[in-house]
Amino acid sequence: METWYYWADNQEFGPVTKLDLYKLYKANVIAGYSFVRAKDSDTWLAYKELRIRRSDFTWDELNGPKSNGRELNGDRLRANDDQQLSTSDAVSKQGPNDHPKGIWNDVSPHPWRRYFARWVDISIYANLIFSPLLAKFTPDDLNKYSEQLSLLELIAILIIVPVIFFGVVAIVNTVLIGAFGTTVGKCLLGIKVLGKDNRGLTIQSTAKREALVYIKGFALGLPVLSLIAQMYGYFDLTMDKQTVWDKELNTTIAHRENNGLQFWIGLIVIGVYLYFSQSPYSPYLAWL
Repeated sequence: METWYYWADNQEFGPVTKLDLYKLYKANVIAGYSFVRAKDSDTWLAYKELRIRRSDFTWDELNGPKSNGRELNGDRLRANDDQQLSTSDAVSKQGPNDHPKGIWNDVSPHPWRRYFARWVDISIYANLIFSPLLAKFTPDDLNKYSEQLSLLELIAILIIVPVIFFGVVAIVNTVLIGAFGTTVGKCLLGIKVLGKDNRGLTIQSTAKREALVYIKGFALGLPVLSLIAQMYGYFDLTMDKQTVWDKELNTTIAHRENNGLQFWIGLIVIGVYLYFSQSPYSPYLAWL
């Protein structure tokens, strides 16, 4: 029987069967981009490259005696499962003023959902800040001024403006989450940041998290470095199930149930916002 090793929590585990890998994937112990390798090979692949499907296994294999990779690897993976279950239970058992039980019990990583939630917030702030500043200038005025800039001045602007802007984003997010428990983007796409007690973050904890996102997630907003930092954040989330800043602060990201209603509401609201936020200055803001 072909057996495999997989990489999780910065260490190698195995050997396990393909059925075990599938069960580990369904239990959110590994993700689509988690590394796996065959027992007799030194070549690592992404789990999704194996193209393992539910139809590959019989009903008895999937529902028979539990002998999956979590048990084969002992206490670490059992503890991982227990932690996920306790997190889900704690999220679903929130106080009477919180959302109904079962709505916020998804603690699986959703990198693109989180990315677009933050992107919506950043886009709103960019329009609120830059549109009034640039309203008195026409595109021709901006073209004329940009042509007068030296290369050094242009580079300085491209560095200074995003550093200041993303710093402002961190401050505004801290205020909004401290006051309302969420931001516009997080609310629309159903994302909640929870602390150690699975309650909403305090403003102090939020400030620490936003500062880490600003530094480690966006590399201060510096061109090119910011893109690289976001890519690392994506790989951390898909492979380790947690970003560096959430791991440091022991915070949990809970998601509202991804039903059809939420999907269409989010899609329509984001579409309406994009339609009405069109600006003749968008080419000058796109790099943000």
